[in-house]
Amino acid sequence: MQKSRNDFLNELASKKIKYNLGAGVPPLDLYPNLNLEKYFAGFNIISNQDLIGYHHTTGLIQKAASIFLEVNEGLTVDSDNIVISNGVQEAITLTISLFRNSTLACLDPSYPGFEDAAATFGCKVKKLKNVNWIKQIEKLPEGSLFYLSSDFSNPEGYSISIEDRNKLVEIAEKNKFFIFDDATYRPFNLDVSFPSLLSLNSDYVIHAVSFSKFLAPGLRTAFIYIPQSLKSGFVRSKSNISLNNSGITQFIIKRWLEENNYSLKKQLNAIKQRLIANREITRKFNISYNGGFFCTIALDKDADYTFCEKLLENEKIAVIPMELFTQEKRYKNQLRLCIANIDAEKLDLVLNKIIKFIA
Repeated sequence: MQKSRNDFLNELASKKIKYNLGAGVPPLDLYPNLNLEKYFAGFNIISNQDLIGYHHTTGLIQKAASIFLEVNEGLTVDSDNIVISNGVQEAITLTISLFRNSTLACLDPSYPGFEDAAATFGCKVKKLKNVNWIKQIEKLPEGSLFYLSSDFSNPEGYSISIEDRNKLVEIAEKNKFFIFDDATYRPFNLDVSFPSLLSLNSDYVIHAVSFSKFLAPGLRTAFIYIPQSLKSGFVRSKSNISLNNSGITQFIIKRWLEENNYSLKKQLNAIKQRLIANREITRKFNISYNGGFFCTIALDKDADYTFCEKLLENEKIAVIPMELFTQEKRYKNQLRLCIANIDAEKLDLVLNKIIKFIA
């Protein structure tokens, strides 16, 4: 790689780019208008100490989180097994801290935040080829941690089948290893939703839901379901790394959930309408896309950093080469596109510009 993954992504995030399909930026223009003045005025409803003082590491709103999971996922889980974290990335890091002396594994390609968090602890990650990966899973030793996004993964936008979901949790229980299911993009399903891994096995699945992609990234809030056998270690690790999540942001999340009867349906409607329209555009270009934020496009030439830099310089279009996520040769001509923060008309324009640029 010509430059580090983080350098490249941070560059994209910090630049004002006309067509930014590179950074995984959510559709901020479709976010709800949070009336923070109203929320701050409501702080006197409860003791200020609950908001600005220290509180238990697990959080203040676990019961609200359990209702949220029941309303939106049909899951009935004990609120005592939920921890409020500073986003899913913190939850990934905390979980890795529990498995730093065990085998860590993920699919290839996979979300770089998992690999980078593992590197922070000096851990190597076993990357499983995204072909016949279920057979490779069977070889993971007892006590391993396997990371994936079972729904609309970053970077490919790939979802695993119902058959593979059942096989995965069956193997995890048989071989006694744990699965971290990053459900960040699961709410952005455009068709029939597959069952979550947590609904199939609550003893070996960690389930992480982020509010960054549909409410407000700045609130840094995620709901994490932790199996009972891992909870004490997870909480102990969080108490040493971040102590607890902000009481103020938890209060805002709880108030917002109450106002919406804990349902995401109304909030997700506008975003899903955009994604559905964008799917029609991707089909024109033979791009596979069924939900979430990401998809990939294959070119007739290598899609490396140099190509992306020239595309950005000449056409003001930011994209990400798949070589940022994997060294597998079959991805050398592919780009990752984030299509959530652009409307259908602009997406059509951008994809045509990319095709003409290649020519």
